[in-house]
Amino acid sequence: MFTEQQEKWLARVEGMFFNFGIKGLTMDDVARELGISKKTLYQFVENKNDLVLKVVERHIEADKKNNACIHEIAGDALDEMFAVIKHVNEEISRIKSNIVYEMQKYHHEAWEKMQEYQRGYLHSVVRDNLERGISEGLYRDNFNIDVVAKIHVAESFMVFDESWFPRNQYPLEALFREFLLYYLHGIVSEKGLLKLKTKLS
Repeated sequence: MFTEQQEKWLARVEGMFFNFGIKGLTMDDVARELGISKKTLYQFVENKNDLVLKVVERHIEADKKNNACIHEIAGDALDEMFAVIKHVNEEISRIKSNIVYEMQKYHHEAWEKMQEYQRGYLHSVVRDNLERGISEGLYRDNFNIDVVAKIHVAESFMVFDESWFPRNQYPLEALFREFLLYYLHGIVSEKGLLKLKTKLS
């Protein structure tokens, strides 16, 4: 989708967004950080909206690869969820700005792409984990998989809403971990609860 050089550019721009937010950065700032001219930058992207969209597209593809890797190496459904917690906390620890809010307000196409990713791919990943956990006897088998998967995906982005969770009171890493443990305690079986307690001890 992108060349190796473009991948590097987009990864660096994502880091800038995480550190400084989207709204406050200009295309001059971006070109300066990448060590290229604005003319070269505009040969790659049409405008700032297009840049944000491309950063989101690259992030989604990287996330898909990481999720596939986690699924492949995880011993069971709970191991998979704890690997997700570790990965997401590493990502969240890099975010110093409220880029989710800025994307929603100022970059609708990129936000729609993120929502499409949530409703499609992420929903299927959560469903697969639920089905795996049930088949392994780690999750209860008496809940609606589709409903629980949708609730989980919908609520996962709520942790970024500072009207509910001001960043100075609720550090994102701790908040996301609490959210996932709350979710897991709601779905584990007795067997799963024993394993969960072991992993938390």
